[in-house]
Amino acid sequence: MGRPEPDEVKAVAVDIDGTLADDSRRLDLEAIAALRKVQDSGVPVMLASGNVLPIAYALSNYLGLTGPIVAENGGIVSYQQRIWTLGDSAKPAKAYAHLRTKMKAERLFTDKWRETEIGLKREVSLDEVRRVLRDFDVDVQTTGWAVHIMQKGMNKFLGVKKGCELLGISPKQVAAIGDSDNDEMMLGECGWGVAVGNAFEGTKKAASFVAKGSDGAGVLEGLAWLRLI
Repeated sequence: MGRPEPDEVKAVAVDIDGTLADDSRRLDLEAIAALRKVQDSGVPVMLASGNVLPIAYALSNYLGLTGPIVAENGGIVSYQQRIWTLGDSAKPAKAYAHLRTKMKAERLFTDKWRETEIGLKREVSLDEVRRVLRDFDVDVQTTGWAVHIMQKGMNKFLGVKKGCELLGISPKQVAAIGDSDNDEMMLGECGWGVAVGNAFEGTKKAASFVAKGSDGAGVLEGLAWLRLI
């Protein structure tokens, strides 16, 4: 879709790592302030992350955001202290058990809280993981921060759809902002997709608008293009 008209965007879904936060995982405070203004104008802001719910929930809470929270790449959605589990860890767990017999693949520290997928430290070879698990019914994606083994077909957009259901709006009324493989479908399927300047090429191709600035600077460009600031 082209650039939205004023008041056409009814919610924003935004990634965290590589989007609101830079390579050092430092949040861009100007981008956060802008999102708070967007929310104060009546447009809910949803965090959509590959991270676990406790971290995404805490961040959303302390940033003062009130929209639904999409965690574990769509596997879990939380809103107003209720939780909906959309993903299933059975097949990812089986795939990971096999992977460990073929190569060293350490799980993330945060996987002690992960419920619907397996998160591997980013030092592991993405291509090798995909090769070893090519016969398993799972998806393997990277965020640049970790490699995720997920239930086939699971993605952030499914979580955003659930968030939209809870808000009583359509995904076509949502603007999504992100940078990585796991953001690609979200950007492509929501009404408007914004890729920050440091986004993966596939994510940029899925977007309606590609910012020049990286991370938070790109978020600010995107919000301006969306006519939200």
